[in-house]
Amino acid sequence: MAPASASATEVVQAAIAAMEGERWADVASLVGPEALRKHRDSQLRWLVESEQRGPRTSADLQAEQPWLSPEVAAAYAAQDQKHVTDGLSVMRVQWGVASFRELEPLSPADFFARYLAASTPSAKLRAALAVSHRPPADLDSAAQAAKSATRRRKVVLGEVVEVTGTAHVVYREHWGDDDAAEVGGGVKVTTLDYVDGRWWLRADDALLSEQGWSHAWVPEEADPPPADG
Repeated sequence: MAPASASATEVVQAAIAAMEGERWADVASLVGPEALRKHRDSQLRWLVESEQRGPRTSADLQAEQPWLSPEVAAAYAAQDQKHVTDGLSVMRVQWGVASFRELEPLSPADFFARYLAASTPSAKLRAALAVSHRPPADLDSAAQAAKSATRRRKVVLGEVVEVTGTAHVVYREHWGDDDAAEVGGGVKVTTLDYVDGRWWLRADDALLSEQGWSHAWVPEEADPPPADG
């Protein structure tokens, strides 16, 4: 955790170092307590509700959103069915749970650390392949390859502090290990808030929102394995 006297830039640099080392508890310690609480409440509610409600039919969706045409509602219903039947099982593997209710006892900080760990590219690929009909012989190597292929280094360029207690830290993303700007992912900005005498990251802003996201990575199967018998 960065010291209370740390500048906004130093907080972001500490977060980047912790993310590169996959020290998710350290990352969570740099996010404001209220932001952590709101994140846990909204994400946990979404996970539990997704698990409990089951897939919606096209009629359900048209009742919720009357402006949807029958064709669009049918397409959305098919996506919802795939999410419930395939996506949720992948997400449970990502989170390491049999049910998302197992996450309810976690504190906001512990939930956020678990959320970040579950949403790394290697964790997503490992989970997707674990439920695939054709998992690779060496799952660890496949996950490590995914991690290497999606590695991004972030270099802080500077900060702008507003009188309202808000700071905007500018950073550049680089793919792989090359510092050349032309291979970077562009310049981005993440915003921090000054609360109770220190700078805090926002849970849903650029730096962390790109790392943490809940969509499942479901491998498409060209043809399922033949049934026994």
